Parts: sequence; structure tokens; C-alpha cells
Amino acid sequence: MKYQRHAADEEGEGYFASVSDLMVGILFVFLLMLTVFALNYRKAEEEQLVQRSLYERLAAELQQQKLETERQTAEAQRQRLEADRQRREAEAQKQRNELLRGELDNALKLIEQDIQQREQARQNLLLSLGQQLHARGIQVEVDERSGVLHISGDLLFATGSAALSPDAQRTVGVLASVLASTLPCYAGEQPVTACPAGAAPVLEAVLVEGHTDRRPIPIGARYRDNDQLSTERALAVFSEMRKDQPTLDAVRNREGLQLLGEAGYGDRRPLPDALGTSDQDFQKNRRIDVRFMLTSRTSDELNQLRQRIQQLINAP
Repeated sequence: MKYQRHAADEEGEGYFASVSDLMVGILFVFLLMLTVFALNYRKAEEEQLVQRSLYERLAAELQQQKLETERQTAEAQRQRLEADRQRREAEAQKQRNELLRGELDNALKLIEQDIQQREQARQNLLLSLGQQLHARGIQVEVDERSGVLHISGDLLFATGSAALSPDAQRTVGVLASVLASTLPCYAGEQPVTACPAGAAPVLEAVLVEGHTDRRPIPIGARYRDNDQLSTERALAVFSEMRKDQPTLDAVRNREGLQLLGEAGYGDRRPLPDALGTSDQDFQKNRRIDVRFMLTSRTSDELNQLRQRIQQLINAP
């Protein structure tokens, strides 16, 4: 009986030992699995960190690319706007250039027309003066291109003298009379009396010019040189004209200045067809010229056109 209880106790202890060993084994396996799980979890966590870092890097790159794309888009938009602005400015400049070209063409036409009208008016004046003087027996040569009346000095003065003879005084008187009746139509404000067709205020000045040949003044003569002789001769004609026709002093140009003046050039302005040393050349160069100088004042229409051109040039 006692032996049976002992055997039963040993069997119970063996059972419990087996269960304990089983539990230990299970616990070992659990710990092993836990260790493996922990290792796998750590590896997975590290891989996740790597993936997260890669993701963050890729996200940063994508954000950078997005910003760069936005910047490029904004730059492209700015360039388009700038191109549109430049195109509009180019079109506006082209329009201004076309307007300016048109105005310049008009100005050129007006200038050419103005010059032609002035020269034509002076030619009309010279032809009229030449006809009137020839009709009254005064021999003159008309140079329409230069705007000059040539009067032989030998018809007015003795050799080496600046004194007008009685016949020369009558010649100068006729010249003064013709000028006094004609010049007002070509000077400043035109007179009330009728003027010939084509007359216009185109004169700046009318100069009585003295010229001599190139031969020097003899030593001991009254005049020291050809400059003094030519000046004294021009002054003699100028003074006689004003004396015979005082109204010449009242003739003024568009600036309100006296029209008539005088000058002496000695032998420094020989005629183009009398440059030699023959007696005929010397005779041609001994002369009194009446030079009709055109005004440089532009017309009101041309002044207005010039202002419009200046405005186009200064336009932004």
C-alpha cells in the first residue's frame, strides 16, 4: 500500500517535471521567436527609416523641381510679357517712324518748294529790274543764279577815282528810282500798292558792292589799296542812291532791319569768266554789284511742321 502511494508520487513528480520542461521549452521557443521578431522589427524599422529618408529626399527633390518649374513658368510668363511690351513698343516706334518719315517728306517738299518760290521771286525781281533799267538806257548784266546786277565800274568812275561823274549820278539816280519802286514788294510787309505777280517778302538784304581788278594801286595815289578804293566806290553809289531816293532807308526786311547796305571787296571776288590778266578781264572785274540776298526765315507752315517733327523725336 505504501509502495503504491510512493509509485504514484513518483509518477506525479515525473508528470510535473515533464510539464515544466515543456513550459521551459515553450518559453525558450517564445523567447527565440521574440528575439527573431525583435531583430526583424529592428531591421524593418531601419529599412523604414531608409525608405522614409529616401521618400523625404525624393519629396524634397520633387518640391525643388516644382519650385523650379514654377520659377521657369514665371520667368517664361515674364519673358512673354516683356516680349509683348517690346512688340508694342516696336509697333509704336514703327508708327512714330512712319509719322516722322511722312513729316520729314512733307518738310523736304516744303523746303524745296520754299527755296524754289524764293529763288523764283528773286528771279522775277531781277528780270523786272533789268527790263526797267534797260528801258531807261542803263546797261546792266543780270546774274539770276547769284542774284546780282552787274554795273560796269568804268561807266561810273574814272580810273583810280571814287567820285561819281554827272552822267554816273544820273545812272545811279535811275537805279535808285527803280529800286525804290520795286524793293518794297520783295522786302518785309508788302505795301498797299499793287505788286507784280510772284512778288513775296524774300529779301534779307540788298548790298551795293564795290569790286576792282587785281592790278595794285600806284604808290602815291589817293587810295592806299584796292580794298579802300572798292569800299569808297560802293559807299559813293550807296550814298547817292539814298540821297536821290530817301525812301530807300524806310525799306526793311521781315526782321525790321534796313534792307540796303554796302560793302567793298577789292580784287578778292573776280567774276568766274574773268579770271585772267587781259584788259577785258580787268574791265569786267572793275564793277559795282547790287546783290539781292534771300532771307533764311522759314514760313509759318514750315515752322509748325518743324515743331511736329521735334515732338515726334522727343516722344517716349
